Amino acid sequence: MKKVAILAVAISSLTVLSCKKCHDCHYDENGTEVEIGELCGEELENAEANGWALQDTVVTVHCEEH
Repeated sequence: MKKVAILAVAISSLTVLSCKKCHDCHYDENGTEVEIGELCGEELENAEANGWALQDTVVTVHCEEH
């Protein structure tokens, strides 16, 4: 039983550590939400910190955890 418990803890730890932070993201344009889609990891962090580049414009991104 002790081996099963240790194995369960090890598997759950690996699962938590390997998860990427992903959110559904959008930006606002003329009062309308425009969906970007799901962003994860570094791409998500960059979009939240620096905005999303659209041709010659950078827009503010809004992301929500799912």
